[in-house]
Amino acid sequence: MKCIKFILLFFLVLSSAFSKTSKRDKLYVQAYKMYKNKSYFTALDHIGKQYRYKTPDRNAKHLIEKILNHTGTHYFNTYGDLELRKMNIPETDLIMAKRNLYLKKYKYGIKRLSKIPKSHRLYPEALLIKGSVYNKQGKFKKAQKAWAECSENAEDKIGLVREKVSRYFTIIKEDCTINIARMKFKQKDFKGALKHYEDIPKKSFQWPYIIIEKAWSQYMLGNYNNTIGTLITYSSPLLASYFTPEAEILKALSYYKLCLYDDALVVIENYYKNYTPKSNKLRSVIKKNNSRLYFYNLMFTPIVDTEKDSIFLRNLVTQVTKRVKFNLDLNTLYAVNEEIIRGNKDSNQKKLQSIKKDLQEQMNHYAKVSMYRFINNIHEIATEMFNLKLEVLSDKRNLIYKNKIAKNIKRGSLKNVKRQSYQEFWTFNNAFWADELGDYSLGLKSQCSKRRR
Repeated sequence: MKCIKFILLFFLVLSSAFSKTSKRDKLYVQAYKMYKNKSYFTALDHIGKQYRYKTPDRNAKHLIEKILNHTGTHYFNTYGDLELRKMNIPETDLIMAKRNLYLKKYKYGIKRLSKIPKSHRLYPEALLIKGSVYNKQGKFKKAQKAWAECSENAEDKIGLVREKVSRYFTIIKEDCTINIARMKFKQKDFKGALKHYEDIPKKSFQWPYIIIEKAWSQYMLGNYNNTIGTLITYSSPLLASYFTPEAEILKALSYYKLCLYDDALVVIENYYKNYTPKSNKLRSVIKKNNSRLYFYNLMFTPIVDTEKDSIFLRNLVTQVTKRVKFNLDLNTLYAVNEEIIRGNKDSNQKKLQSIKKDLQEQMNHYAKVSMYRFINNIHEIATEMFNLKLEVLSDKRNLIYKNKIAKNIKRGSLKNVKRQSYQEFWTFNNAFWADELGDYSLGLKSQCSKRRR
């Protein structure tokens, strides 16, 4: 009798297991059909719900990763650490590592990153994050090693994939190089920082943003003519949208270091004349519009319309729309819209509309924060400019009292330009050439030896 009960129990358990397996297989088949039907977000939601609290089998993992190639990882933003850990795929390991970096849980971050295999497409990005973790821990040698490997690994992958994916690896490669430069700057190895900044090609969309960082390295080396020359790059019509208030304070500081006080004062006065009223107008324009997706809609407003309100507004919109974060969200949004428009019978329209709304609000918030951060930066720089102006006026007044104001100063000479052995001189003929941008230098002679003796 006991034997019969045991056999019956065994069959019941076996039957239950088969039932669960059958159900799981059925869900997998349904998700796979959705995937083949290009209902990517619906397929991800369908299979993702089944494995929110349990680890997918090998086939399910493979399918989820294939779907993520089309959707990105936005879907997993609402998942907690336990749920992400259960998913146990490189994409969710990377999400967890980024969260751990933000939360300063460095040990757990490294643990998650170590699970991503070298053969995986996300391995270079894992090295990028790993370098950042080591950098935060003060383990600079390990950080540089991780970033150097990241750059090499991403470089190797660039020529092996289609153009769209190739751009992704190019960005990762450049991010790792820029991070090494920033770490070198932090360690006061300014020559090393410059070397790595110069490895970023001028065709890179990130290049305009690192001009200011390159200029700071020149400044810290005492190459004030090179600093001003590098910053003049922002005056090029090609970079009209990449203006930065910080460039003006650095330019004024460089003139001050050369004891060219009148030049420093001109920069300071121009800052107050140009930036302050324009930023006030920009603030008033932004404050007048309180619609839910005002900043999101601005990103898609024709340039001729944004120019009417504020030139700063137009340029800020251009800057925001070219950033990596915005473009990643934009690509996901386009993919969601395509799925909504296709309107397949198996697509979950309610879920798609929810994802679309969430993305729009996220992009709206990002644009809003970027613009208010810019306005606040203008006013912070204005305070620094005021303090610098007091220093300049004080030093200039002392020179007047001592009768040491120099007259008929020769404004420039090639003798005053510091250059590397591999650099050549080309005179500036009032025209900006794309291949020259970022390599300008002034030839002003420092007046400090005359004025401070």
